[in-house]
Amino acid sequence: MYSTRSIVFNAATFVPGVTAIPAVRDYLARRDKGTGGTISARYCYSVWLRHLVKAAESGLDTRPQVIAELGPGDSLGTGIAALLSGASKYYALDFVSHVTAERNIQVLHELAELFGQRADIPDEAEFPDVFPKLKSYRFPEQLITNRAVNISEARIREIEAALHGASQAGVVQLRAPWLNATVIEDGTIDMLFSQAVLEHVDELSEAYNAMKRWLKPGGFMSHVVDFKCHGCAAEWNGHWSYSDLKWALIRGKRSWYLNREPLSTHMRLLDKEGFRTLCKETATRPSTLEVPHLATRFANLTPADLVTSGVFLLAVKQR
Repeated sequence: MYSTRSIVFNAATFVPGVTAIPAVRDYLARRDKGTGGTISARYCYSVWLRHLVKAAESGLDTRPQVIAELGPGDSLGTGIAALLSGASKYYALDFVSHVTAERNIQVLHELAELFGQRADIPDEAEFPDVFPKLKSYRFPEQLITNRAVNISEARIREIEAALHGASQAGVVQLRAPWLNATVIEDGTIDMLFSQAVLEHVDELSEAYNAMKRWLKPGGFMSHVVDFKCHGCAAEWNGHWSYSDLKWALIRGKRSWYLNREPLSTHMRLLDKEGFRTLCKETATRPSTLEVPHLATRFANLTPADLVTSGVFLLAVKQR
């Protein structure tokens, strides 16, 4: 359950000048430090290969040259994994840049070692909560050939140089803030993906429209969305029971938190933008909440929404 102390500190951010108070300033610094994101090379390796394997299962081209990731967080490791396995350019799109070159270079070398070993994909035993699940966690030799994997010294140096200047032209390009369709040229992206990020985007309609514009005709996007409350309620879906006022107090003036949008919202936006959904795999949990417990704005949640704790979505931009 979200603590009263946290609510008080977050609500206080609406009061002019209160963030200058040392106790509030220190709390906010701890709260907003980094993202807790993809800081493990094995995690990044697992996430990238899972998205690639699922794309292959849907008959998509698993040799995307230009890729983009929404919300990489503390590490660009998942995009680096793509660069080591055949991609030529990687766009990292975030609200705020949390990236440090030193940590990413360490992840780069660890990833190169994993690809050099043709290591199996870290599975549910190591990362039980990572989605999507796979039928097999063996290294996908049929998708990533010796020719595609490039862990040469020259390639490593090229990526290192790009990481030191990630916002400049090069194989790694950082865009922060990203929610502006003009940050990437229209029709230039082969594959766009995210891992537990879209639940934090308030402007979801604008985001789906931007993704449609960025993708080439026939390009695809691959997203994992986490609908759980992220620790702000006793029940996993308890955030849907909070009124807008209580939610505003819990959130405070954070640039990103939870948008509280359910699965049906994402499906509606995919349809609105003309995407063709190839795969929708849901994770479900029993719900102790019933319709009378829900806040007014969530009174029309579907029965499926109420028990869907996460989803893997794979959709293609129609030609």
